[in-house]
Amino acid sequence: MRRAALTAPLALFLVCVALAAAGNGHLEIVLFDAPKGAWLGALRENAPLVVLEEREGWRRVRLEGWIMAPAAVPAGTGLSESSGPAAATPPEAGMVVSREGPGDPGQAAATPRLADVQGVLAPPLGAGGSAGAGVLVLLVKESSGLDSEHRKLGAECRARLDQKDRDLLALRAEADRALNSSDNFREASGRSDQARTRLATGQRERRDLIQECRARAQAVFEEAVTGRAISDASGRFEFQRVVPGRYRVVAFETTGDVPRSWSFSFLVEGNAPHALDPTADRSPVPADWGLR
Repeated sequence: MRRAALTAPLALFLVCVALAAAGNGHLEIVLFDAPKGAWLGALRENAPLVVLEEREGWRRVRLEGWIMAPAAVPAGTGLSESSGPAAATPPEAGMVVSREGPGDPGQAAATPRLADVQGVLAPPLGAGGSAGAGVLVLLVKESSGLDSEHRKLGAECRARLDQKDRDLLALRAEADRALNSSDNFREASGRSDQARTRLATGQRERRDLIQECRARAQAVFEEAVTGRAISDASGRFEFQRVVPGRYRVVAFETTGDVPRSWSFSFLVEGNAPHALDPTADRSPVPADWGLR
C-alpha cells in the first residue's frame, strides 16, 4: 500500500472512487474516508477488496491486510509508537481477552471466541430459483428491543401497503368504468387514458413503498450488527469466532423483479461449528415482513 497512514492489522471500511495512474505505469485505487471526503491513500488495481455498498457513483469497501510497524513513527501518521509487535493492541472482533496467559498470569492472551457460523441463502423450498449470490449478509445480536422495533416498523409498512392496495383497487374500477362513461368515444377514451395513467402511477408508488420499507428494515438490523459477509456464487457465507449467544442472520436481495430476503434465528453454544438449517433456523418473521 502507498502513502496510507493506517493502523495494523488493517480491517477498514473505506470509500473508493477512482483509478489513478501510479508511478510505475500501472493503475491504482484511490481511497477516501467518505464520499468527496479526505484522501487516505492508494492501493494497486487488483487489491482484494469486498464491496459493501454502492451509492451515487461511490463504493464503500472492506480491505483486510497487514502493514509493517516502523521502529520510529513520524508525527501525524496516524500510528503510535506502541503499535509495534510487542505492544498491547485491542483484541480483534470476535476475540476475548484472558488475563491468565500461559507462564505469566498477568499477561493478556487472546483466545478465539468459539464458534464458526455457516449458512447458505437458498431459494424457498419448493419454489425453485437460484441461491442468493453476492448479497450482503448481516450477523445481528438478538434482543427484545430489536424484535419490538422490527415488528412495529413492519406493522406500519403493512398498514401503508394495505391502504395503497385499496387505492389501486379503486383506480382499477375507475379505469374499467371510464370507457363506458360517455357515448362519445373520444371523450370516454380520454377518460380511460387518464384513469390508467393514475393507475400506473399508483402501481409505481406501491413498488417504491416496498423498497422504502425494505431499506428501513435493513437499517434497523444495521443498528445491532456484529458482523458482515458477502455470499459467494452458491449463496454460501460464513462468520468466524462468534461469541455464544442468540443471533439473527438477515440478508436483503436488491436485484430482480421480486427481491428476496432471508432471516435465520439461532443460538450459538460452545465452540462447535453451527450450520444454519434453512427450515429449523428460519425466523418466524421475515426480514422484510414478506412484503410483495
